[in-house]
Amino acid sequence: MSHTKLDKDFCDRFDLAAPRVGVKVFRSEFEDLQYPEWKTIKDEINKSAALFLLVGQELVKSQALAETNTEARDKWKFTQNWIAYEVGVACQRGMDVWVMCDSIPINFPVPYVNNYDVHGLNPEFKPQLDFLKAILFAYVQGRNWPADEKSSWRFQCPHCKAIYNICSQIGKGVVINCPTCLNSLTFPDGWLLPAE
Repeated sequence: MSHTKLDKDFCDRFDLAAPRVGVKVFRSEFEDLQYPEWKTIKDEINKSAALFLLVGQELVKSQALAETNTEARDKWKFTQNWIAYEVGVACQRGMDVWVMCDSIPINFPVPYVNNYDVHGLNPEFKPQLDFLKAILFAYVQGRNWPADEKSSWRFQCPHCKAIYNICSQIGKGVVINCPTCLNSLTFPDGWLLPAE
């Protein structure tokens, strides 16, 4: 799990869903990180099936605040560098990277992403919880979620040409940000998730 510990609620919701399907999530603030920390995180990513970048309210707020506040900028650089490192290790390994937003527009680019979920996880909304469990269980069974030509969830950004799966149902006329280039994406007819 790539995240900021400031988004504790969002991280906890994700963390609680995983054990229900037999998945152990590596969450650095609860683990014993040996020095150098980057090595422990690299080793854990190398043992993982996928990386989930959780984009919550606090992460987005930290980035926005960093644009005008020097102290916040230093904290954001620290967080941003760790996220870039973790996504970079996952990319080098060719593993799935998920960007899961907590119903908030992403405001920093993620150059390598396979799967994009704009709604995050509301534990009271059973379909979202069931969807996350299904994704995690698929990894337990050895399946991955590439944005290949066989995927009916596959989307190509018209601006940056990045290809990823959109793993959220999007209403007619709704605008979201591309997680790679941050340009606005409008869905006049909506985006329905196919049955797979």
